[in-house]
Amino acid sequence: MGRHTTANVRERSGKELTLQQHDTDSPIIPVAQIERLHQFRPDLVDWVFHQTQAEAEHRRTETRRVNTFVFVERLLGQIFALLIGLAGIVGGVYAAINGQPWAGGTIASLAITGLAAVFLTGRRDKS
Repeated sequence: MGRHTTANVRERSGKELTLQQHDTDSPIIPVAQIERLHQFRPDLVDWVFHQTQAEAEHRRTETRRVNTFVFVERLLGQIFALLIGLAGIVGGVYAAINGQPWAGGTIASLAITGLAAVFLTGRRDKS
């Protein structure tokens, strides 16, 4: 996303001042600025393009890295949720087998209900 701002000021004597500002999240420099740089220092134009390419490669690497970490975090979250749910069910079955059917049913139900509530409220908060 880019934003280009230009301001012009003229005095009555005929003097003029122009101010230009270009903000962008892209590492690409506007063509007008590259042309001015070529007029001033032609040897720096290639350097600017090499730096722009290096910045773009760095951004791609960082984006790939962040996406990998997000994927791993979500996958681990699902695995641990599965383990918590299974632990609750196994604990409930263990209690039911050892003579406490109501306690076992309650433990297993609360484990599954708790995970379902977290899953559903987590989905609602993101949207």
